[in-house]
This record gives sequence, structure tokens and C-alpha cells, in this order.
Amino acid sequence: MTIADHIVRVCGAGGDAVAIEFDGETLSWAAWGRAIERLDALLEAQGVNRDSLVGLLGRNRPEQVSAFIAALGTGRALALVNAVRPIGLIAEEVAELDLCCLLGSRADLPEAVIDAAQSRGTLVVAVDVTDGEIAFEPLTGKGAGPFRPRQDGTLIEIQTSGTTGKPKRIPVGERAFAGSLQDGVRNAAGEVVRKELNVKGSPTLMFGPLVHTSGTINTLMSVFEVRPIVLFEKFDADKYRRALRKYRPKFAPLPPAAMKMMVDSDATREDFSSVIAVRAGTAALPLDLQDAFEEKFGVPVLVTYGATEFMGTAANWSLDEYRKLGKVKRGSVGKASAGVQLRVIDPATGEELPADEPGILEVRLDRIDGGRAWIRTSDMARIDEDGYLFITGRADDAIVRGGFKIMAGKVADVLRAFPGVYDVIVIGMPDERLGEVPVALVEPYPGETPQADAIRQWSRERLTSYEVPARVYVTGRLPRTVSDKVVKPEAKAMIAALGG
Repeated sequence: MTIADHIVRVCGAGGDAVAIEFDGETLSWAAWGRAIERLDALLEAQGVNRDSLVGLLGRNRPEQVSAFIAALGTGRALALVNAVRPIGLIAEEVAELDLCCLLGSRADLPEAVIDAAQSRGTLVVAVDVTDGEIAFEPLTGKGAGPFRPRQDGTLIEIQTSGTTGKPKRIPVGERAFAGSLQDGVRNAAGEVVRKELNVKGSPTLMFGPLVHTSGTINTLMSVFEVRPIVLFEKFDADKYRRALRKYRPKFAPLPPAAMKMMVDSDATREDFSSVIAVRAGTAALPLDLQDAFEEKFGVPVLVTYGATEFMGTAANWSLDEYRKLGKVKRGSVGKASAGVQLRVIDPATGEELPADEPGILEVRLDRIDGGRAWIRTSDMARIDEDGYLFITGRADDAIVRGGFKIMAGKVADVLRAFPGVYDVIVIGMPDERLGEVPVALVEPYPGETPQADAIRQWSRERLTSYEVPARVYVTGRLPRTVSDKVVKPEAKAMIAALGG
């Protein structure tokens, strides 16, 4: 059975029950089913066949999530385009993509975007939600093309986060998604649980961006399980706290940035009393933050490891394993997920390293290519004798200062512990004498004013002399992606503008 077939079955099984809620407004599973039929009829009439890529200007709004489900339900492939950007960048990308069709809410389809689409003959369709129904209205006709074809087996084309360079587009196949969804339906012992298509009572509280891996997977997993979605346009600690008390979910995905906001908020153990476990991914989780969260809320944090290219986790903790070994294996992101193999290699020789030896992490996944090829990551790691994975840094995170290697992530972790500091990125900047030196860009908490000299003195007392940042700059806010990851190229440009 294809994912499209499953989506159609789920919409039928869910019927008039709520499928998605946003700011008090709801849509039913049956409404999504009717949206699939409407969109399919429209695209067929316009000559948009199933070999074409359909673009979606995505953000966390009910019309975009509905269009996402409807397009996949028709059996077509989606190219996700981030709508939370300047209009000029969106128009430029739309022109480059050569899409046969582009879906978006009216607010995300200004004249500049429509003109860019028309220059390539792209059919533009506005998506609206009115009185509990999803409507699709063509704003332009389809031209002659040529249009970008759908690659064999592709279900969704998604962008990497762009934290270390220009985002890349990655086609992810149906097999990869099916494997990720199947891997997500596991009990506390890590065993696959197959259930009938019944509407679940515990909803998904979703604030991960639809165009990012976390949002894409959480949306599809919710549909896969017939689980209603409570949608947030972005994370807000107070709104999230109220949602926890109202909906009482059993599991809660929280990236480190959101976890830190909850620790710093007025939320209590009572707010999290229904939550069995929190799953943390998308970025490295500092151990002190994990400790603070678990101590404040009494909820175990199950750290996962994955990447956009994997479309899901490559390593994770089951709840039972964490209860037994979480303290012993502190700092681990768990063991290899089902259908995944992990190894650590010597970056110079490419040879596999023994247990606990640090090197470059490589991953082999059944859901990508049947597990035929090892995929090299940019992560430094070690795997202990029991198979638990520890991420120790990024291979492209190293700064070589006069022959001494510095791990930027380690330096940033030390600076984050300074009072009043919310987040830090450390970047290697050119230096005539030493080749490059570490420079820190610091984001304080609102209302806090940590001083650069005091932060450097703090680091001198806690780091080896060559690891101490040559310069520290305190800024208002670090540049971030929609998934709240710091964008390294933009941060580097900010440092250069401040004096390098």
C-alpha cells in the first residue's frame, strides 16, 4: 500500500472527528478527504500528471498543512518551499525550480511570486479554508514548460537546514518515509505496534516547521496513526504550557531551544504530568539543559540522532532502555534505529575504528537504498562497546589555530554557561599569523547585558589557552533558520561586519 493510499484510508476512518486545530478553528479528517478529491480533479483538468513535482509554499497554517496532505493523497510528489522568508528570495527560488504547479495561501502569493511562477509557465493555485472546507482556486494557467520532472520514487523534495552553507534540495523517496513512519510506531520496549485505524485521543502538539524534517515527519506520523494535530505557527512557551494542560499528550517532541524556553518559563511538573517522555532532536542537547529539564519536570528526555538526508532517526533511545541505562550512558543519543547500521571511521584512512575510538560517523539505512551504501556524515562520534552512540562534535566544526585543533562546539558550550548568555556560536576567522582563530558571537537573554571581556575571562578559567576566543561579540539575536538552528554563514558575516 502506498502512502497516498494510506492517507485516503485514514481520512475515511477519521470521518468527522477533528484532524487539525489551529487557534480554536478545526478541520475534520473527512474534510481532508474531500480536499484530496478536489485537488486531484483540478490538477487532472490542468494536465498536472503524477510525474510532475508540485510545489508547496509551506508554513504552519491549516491551509498549508491541508494542501500538504491533499497533494500527497493524490499520489503526487511535493517540493517544499519555505514561505517564511523575504518575498524576493521566494520568487527567485520559484523561478529556479521550474515547477508544473505551485500551491500556496493567498497571503504567500503576492505579485512578485506569481510573476516568477508565470515566467516558467507554472500553474499557481491558491489554497483557502472556509467554513471547515479546503478550497483550491487557480490564479494562473499552466504553460508549456519544460517542467522539472519527479525523480523515480520521490515523495517529497526538502531542503537541508542551511546551517553551514547554502541549503541543498534533497529528494526523499517513499521507501524512506515509509521506513521512518514504521519506525515511529514503537512501544516503550522499542517494539513495532500495529493498530487499527482508530482516531487517537492524544494529539500531536506541532510547532516544528512544516518545511523542515521535524515538521514533515510529525505531520505524516500523525496522519499515519490517525492522530489529531494541534498546530502552532511557532513555539511559544505560554501557549505550549496551556496546550499541555488542555490536551494532555503522552509524548512531546521538544528541540533544545524550546526545552530551554520551558525550563526558563513558569511551567510546572503538573503541566507535564501527562507526558511519559520528551523526544529531543534537530540539534545537539547540552547535558546541563537535559539535567535541568528532567529535574524540573520529572520527565525523561529521549535524545535522538538524525538528519534531513535520513528523513527520520538513525539512532534513538527506547523508554525502557533509558530507564535502565540513561544515567550510565549519559550523553548518548541511543542505539541504532531499526534497519540502521552505524560505524565510526578514521578520517584519514577510512578504516573502521574499534569501540570508544572517536572518528567520523557513517550510517547505512535500509530505508534509503536497501542499506547498500555507507553514508558519511559531518559528525564526529564514538560508539561504545554496548553499541551506544555519542556525538562528540562536527567534523566541519574544527578550528585549527596555529596547529592546535579546537572544537568550536566545546568552546560554545563553555560560553553558554556564563550568566545571562542564551546562546553562542563560535566560528574560525582568518588570522595572518595563526591561520584562523576562534571568535564568539553571543546572544544574551532578553534584558540581560553580559560583557564581552567578562565572558572571555570566564573562558580563560575553563578552557586551554589556545581554545579561548580571540574576540567575543555580544549581539541582539543570532541569525536562525525556521527550525531555530543558527545559520553559520550569516553569523560569520555578522562577525566580519563587527570587525572579524
